Amino acid sequence: MHDPAAEALDALARPGMGTENAGPALRVLARMLRPRTVVEVGAGSSTLHLLLGLRDARSEAAEDRRIVRGEVSADERASVLHPRSVLDDYAPRLLVVDDLSVPGTSAHQVREAACSLGLDDMLTFIDRDFFDLADHELDAWGQLDLVWLDAGTQADDAGFLTSLWPRVAPGGTVVLHEPFLATTVETHTGQGSGRTACRVVPTPLLQELRRQAAVPAGAFDVLALGEPHKHRQTGLLLLRKRGTWERDRGVPFSEEIKALGETDSAEAPRLGSAAARAADDTADAAGGILAVLADDTRRTVYSAVVLRADTTQGIAERLGMAPGRCAKSLAALEQAGLVAYTEKLWSAVNEVWRHAAPRRPRPRPQASIPSKQGKRRAFLEGLVPLFALQRRYPETEVNDILREVHPDVAALRRYLVEERLLMRADGQYWRP
Repeated sequence: MHDPAAEALDALARPGMGTENAGPALRVLARMLRPRTVVEVGAGSSTLHLLLGLRDARSEAAEDRRIVRGEVSADERASVLHPRSVLDDYAPRLLVVDDLSVPGTSAHQVREAACSLGLDDMLTFIDRDFFDLADHELDAWGQLDLVWLDAGTQADDAGFLTSLWPRVAPGGTVVLHEPFLATTVETHTGQGSGRTACRVVPTPLLQELRRQAAVPAGAFDVLALGEPHKHRQTGLLLLRKRGTWERDRGVPFSEEIKALGETDSAEAPRLGSAAARAADDTADAAGGILAVLADDTRRTVYSAVVLRADTTQGIAERLGMAPGRCAKSLAALEQAGLVAYTEKLWSAVNEVWRHAAPRRPRPRPQASIPSKQGKRRAFLEGLVPLFALQRRYPETEVNDILREVHPDVAALRRYLVEERLLMRADGQYWRP
């Protein structure tokens, strides 16, 4: 059967660009999310996939409106729809930024392909270098619901995110290509050190975003999808901005399950090893406190509470601050467990600092380091919790920690780095 869309996609496809799976995934995302404003940096076959997804979403939205208005009878479909959202007119648009300077791409054919399929009414092509766009030009786009980044280097991606993330709507999604990279890593064998090529590892950008998302008050969710059969142009990285309504409610899992009328005996899933969970819980508590106290106003309000328990009005008057602004800071401090409201007074909670203090496990001294690689790996994994997340250690401190386990600290350091359980650069070590 003649399929104009499939023919147009075949004409735009470039195998070396690696979007043979990413493109269809973007089409599904566009239909699933029903974004109103979509931005793509780096045109190609993915542009057509996005336009086809928006076309599908627009058609589906029109049908849903007819169902909600009672013009079409479809009770099952009506039962899953949100009437207020569906009744709004849905007119999506795709803004594509590409200066057509990269050889070997199909970017220059995109507009013609979109026009041939009657999709050009949703397309605005911006033939510019992204970094030449001024802030007021980006602001004119309004809030962004879906962003697809597939151009440039890791540093470029970081620049794209810096510019676009503040403009992403709550609940909006950013998708980046190639969150993994192939590199040559050192390995150790019984015969000495060797090299093996093509280990596919997280990119520096993915590692950094995972760290930022891991704190309790993280503002976004991270999902990295790989393509295990490829060593380049592999996978997708999805970042979803959380809305204010999605903040942690602070209620234990079992209590919320019970409130929903489900079984009383449900327990929260515990993922990862017990040692790793304990270390992560401490890091989460410390990270939450640091995140809250990073704000100057909250820090000032917290200092006032530590010095003297008082009412919201009293604290605001002492600080010369508007009561509403003071109350907002107190609410954030309370959520972090730093202050408590009892008998109509705010007071500091000192116990929270004990939970946040890093507690290094005490390892048992080891008579020898296992010689078999499998057993040695398991042994080394047990040493990882000795090192706190998001902290860099000088070599002397690493030696002091490892000396409690075995006197050959140089061998332990080397094995930990070779197994990528610790990273090393410029004389410092840290957990990846």
